[in-house]
Amino acid sequence: MQSGYELAKEFRDDAAKETRLARIEELETAVLEQSAQVVQAILAFSEISPQQQEPPPDWVTMYGEEGARQRLAVARNGWAPASLAASGGKLAQQMMVGILRGRGYRNKVAVRNLNVKIALPAPTSQAHPGPELFAVKDIE
Repeated sequence: MQSGYELAKEFRDDAAKETRLARIEELETAVLEQSAQVVQAILAFSEISPQQQEPPPDWVTMYGEEGARQRLAVARNGWAPASLAASGGKLAQQMMVGILRGRGYRNKVAVRNLNVKIALPAPTSQAHPGPELFAVKDIE
């Protein structure tokens, strides 16, 4: 076990911090992909009937026999009412939305309003002529 000094030193190390952040990003991406697959499988309920026992042939060619059966089980759960549906679908959806929101928050560019007034001259063109200029006469 590391002492407090060694832990503090490790937390201050920029290279170790980059390594930790990269590992967290990898784990986050893996969870996002898995939850997106679950949500996609639940949304595939419209491709099957509620009592269907065999997966569609195109699912078998795309995901294999076992993968197609798993997808069928999850998709059949999409036909169930919310009170009877498995909680995994809702959890997958919440994880996916949470990760995407977190990534959006991290990447958000802060718009800062400057409290500065800039006086621009009036536009000058034929449609918007500038201020009228009068001839200056010196009177003695």
